Amino acid sequence: MSGEGGTLELWAHLFGEQHGLIAGFSGLRPAAGDKRLEETCSAYFSYPNEQQRASEWFREEAASERETYFCAHLLMAKRRVKKNAAPLSALYVDGDGAKPGRGMPSPTVVVQSSPGRAQFYWRLAEPVAPEFGERLNRRLALAMGGDKAGWDLTQLLRPPGTPNFKYADAPLVRLLAPIDERYDPAELDRLLPALPREEIKRSKPHCPKGLGPPPDLSRFSLRMQNLIQYGKHGEYVSRSEADMAACIALFGASYSAAEVWAVMTDRTNGISEKYFEKGRHGERYLSLTIGKARAQAPPRLGRGKVYASRKGVVSVG
Repeated sequence: MSGEGGTLELWAHLFGEQHGLIAGFSGLRPAAGDKRLEETCSAYFSYPNEQQRASEWFREEAASERETYFCAHLLMAKRRVKKNAAPLSALYVDGDGAKPGRGMPSPTVVVQSSPGRAQFYWRLAEPVAPEFGERLNRRLALAMGGDKAGWDLTQLLRPPGTPNFKYADAPLVRLLAPIDERYDPAELDRLLPALPREEIKRSKPHCPKGLGPPPDLSRFSLRMQNLIQYGKHGEYVSRSEADMAACIALFGASYSAAEVWAVMTDRTNGISEKYFEKGRHGERYLSLTIGKARAQAPPRLGRGKVYASRKGVVSVG
């Protein structure tokens, strides 16, 4: 195995001759088993020119007992949002314990993130548009029963050779031997099972009646405005966590429940992505999220400036 525990070998397999930015992400886990990451930070490195420096950054972050992740595809600008995604030269799914079954294309490389769990990649014969690649990822995940949140654009996955501090014994992430195979994306599109009808149609879920236009958000910090505009980014491990942080912050800033609904269901806001993705189940998902956020929000504090910490806790200054 070559290159910093296999990281350079993995990137060569996934990115090939592409040019773009590698996005790195790290954070401190308060304790083994804790889902939170604190003191998070992001870093960006030009690929292929700065790949060695990127690999050293991951190694240094891991040596400080920080969890480390990289974006599963290259970016075109220094912000890990969907609009900056470069074309995908490889597909990916976080198996979360699931494995590709019979009749599925074999992954061209597997990364064991912990004993019994793996992340899978399928190298493509040619790069595909990010949106098309994301749909193929989703269909792969559905076919294998993989992580329902481990296939989307901007997905963070673990680099080989780094410890997984989610577990008390911090097992090393391992790169298993890649195979020299490339898949025709058009053939995968033909072979993979179709998405459920509601996902294809992207039908708009029901919303409470009488919602007005989304409220003005200018009194929010730039961080919170970005969260609402672009959706989940590096400070949040999942979209559910990002949605909860946004809702708590909105209630903490004295927005009404109807205004929170208006913000979270506005298609122009990236924060609405998961709501719409859930189709007819979106209303139930958002109802639960808003209800929990309302119970957790601090007392209403007027029109002060509101901030959301990396853990979604609201403070006012």
